[in-house]
Amino acid sequence: MHNPWVQANAALFALLLAAFPSYLSAGAQPDFSHGLVRLDVVVSDKSGSPITGLKPEDFTLFDNGQPLKLVSFRARTDKPKSLDNPVELILVIDALNLSSQQVAVAEREAETFLRENHGQLAHPTMVYRLTGSGLSASQQPSTEGTALVQEVLGKSKMRTVWQEPSRVIEPQLTTDYSNDRNRSSLKALGAIAIEAMQRPGRKLLLWISPGWPAETGDSSFEEIVEFSTRLREARMSLYSVTAWPYPKREITYEEFLKPVRIPKDALPGDMALEVLATKSGGRVMPPAPNLDELIGQCAEHTDQYYTLTFDPPRATGPDEYHSLRVTVDKPEASIRTNNEYYDQPSFYDEPATPREQVSVKRLQEVVESLRSQPGSDAVRRISDLSLTERLSRTALEKLESFGHEPKAKEALIALSDSSAFLPPPSAEILSEATPSLHDQQEMFERTVNYLHDAIPTMPNLFARRTTVQFEESAQSDTQAWKVAAPDQTLHPSEPESVTVLIRHWKEVTEKTKLPKRTNRGTQGLTTEGTFGPILAIVAVVDILGSHSQVTWSRWEQSPEGMRAVFRYSVPGASSHLETRFCCLAEADGTGPYAPMSAYHGEITIDPKTGAIFRVTAQADFPPRSPMLRSDLMVEYGPIVIGGQTYICPARSVAISRSRTVKLLHVWNMDFGVYGPFETAINDVTFSDYHLFRSEIRVLTDAPPTP
Repeated sequence: MHNPWVQANAALFALLLAAFPSYLSAGAQPDFSHGLVRLDVVVSDKSGSPITGLKPEDFTLFDNGQPLKLVSFRARTDKPKSLDNPVELILVIDALNLSSQQVAVAEREAETFLRENHGQLAHPTMVYRLTGSGLSASQQPSTEGTALVQEVLGKSKMRTVWQEPSRVIEPQLTTDYSNDRNRSSLKALGAIAIEAMQRPGRKLLLWISPGWPAETGDSSFEEIVEFSTRLREARMSLYSVTAWPYPKREITYEEFLKPVRIPKDALPGDMALEVLATKSGGRVMPPAPNLDELIGQCAEHTDQYYTLTFDPPRATGPDEYHSLRVTVDKPEASIRTNNEYYDQPSFYDEPATPREQVSVKRLQEVVESLRSQPGSDAVRRISDLSLTERLSRTALEKLESFGHEPKAKEALIALSDSSAFLPPPSAEILSEATPSLHDQQEMFERTVNYLHDAIPTMPNLFARRTTVQFEESAQSDTQAWKVAAPDQTLHPSEPESVTVLIRHWKEVTEKTKLPKRTNRGTQGLTTEGTFGPILAIVAVVDILGSHSQVTWSRWEQSPEGMRAVFRYSVPGASSHLETRFCCLAEADGTGPYAPMSAYHGEITIDPKTGAIFRVTAQADFPPRSPMLRSDLMVEYGPIVIGGQTYICPARSVAISRSRTVKLLHVWNMDFGVYGPFETAINDVTFSDYHLFRSEIRVLTDAPPTP
């Protein structure tokens, strides 16, 4: 059924849009149309010149030797100003692994490069300085080369990234401090990558040094995984740039380019500068006396590359090694890009083990049989069930009356809430004939008129709102962000009970101390606009949109009589229902995600009066979104207040399944990463309705009437 009555209700449509402006706003949101893994690919011919004009069909991506489908493709041109995110250069003056004379040469050559073209750089550039006391950096990327020169020469104060907490490491090429220099060098590289992750676009990191003494360092498989992942996520290609011979080793760095698949494969040489550079898609530049020319060679043609994204296969375990190989349909083409990555189970949803599916009738039989069993067994048995049809609040109250202990009742509430968006049992679905299209339109017009008349005339009310949030148990820190918990049973928080004032169609909540959440990975669910805005937005503003669709669903039986149920769907372009998620794994892991997403649902009305008794809204998220599910259901019922009957919220259920965010502290840096998906449920009940008013009695000196 399309919406032929939109024109007739245009005035009401505009009125409702103006009435609830705070619910109809949206900002720029992340783009999830790209694959989970991104590769920047440089393609050049035999002479080193870039090959341009390639199309997606010219590329083949192999993951562990198997061809993989590209999710997105973009060819970058050689016109930096035309790019939304131009390539960024990062220069590192490695004063820790160079002698004082070599540092002077590096500074002089970097100055020459930065002053070229009258100090106007072709690319935004950052300068880092690594010394025995710590890591410092430019305030931000800049194309003003002259200003950056002042930082290189120490005439302008640089920003401190981190400082060595204890002793100062001697910047000398001696074995006494070789292990300390190894750790500080790697810590600096990791910190630079973490900062670069927070800036968009591709980066070329030019490390001016022959590297650090990797053969004396420790070898950690976890750190190898971290460097591979963070450099790739930062879109950083590492280049080793030096005017001095590379350290002589018993074996060459090429022998460490083999895959590090498992912890026992890890060796100290795997963390050498040359190895990390090669695996990141960068290069090991041959030593050259003119460093400024060498830097220029690295920066040449940097804007001519291709960006490919793909979705990796599902990992069977954490830190699963995958080799990458990209080929193009051009003879003798040379390709530079990341040649490996570590796949994680948390790239995808890991739902709980399938539970036993039961009908409401079968659930009643199970609960009855549990009356004589111990509480813990009853809770486990109920938690292992999944309903195939909706368990109404009335049916739930009957089950709760069986006398089980509180934890068993909490498990029943979670089970009931999980079924809130399913069809009711067949006994509650009436076999009445489907009304004609004309009758359906008249029903919906009664609903529009109901909202027009009932909501504006609603008096100011007080109500008690009690919220219980069900969450999964908090995971341990060990690989908690890589693998979902084996037990995803939902557990309730302490009830949160607040007084809500409904004033001018909006909810005003008294300030209260929120209950302690059991899971640090989620920020909790909040439901706003239950009284008026959600009805107006869903039932009128969005459903009556020109691109929305409304269709007949069924007749349902309720204790108060027959109800009409409609299905609807609202496309993203017409949506005004904001879904809020906290948080995106950006910077410190506190960035909100609040899209106006497409959604669908049902609306249950009284066919005679148009009063709304139930409404659901289920968001339709794009692939790779940090949210898989955000569903809201609100039930309304007649409440007698001050001798008059009003239709008020009685209960609501909000279900969310979204990614957690794990805050990590690595290389003296804090940053957020996505963890596994987790489910949370808000069970909200409304009670103790009363009018927001006062009563006045006039007392006189006259004697009381007998």
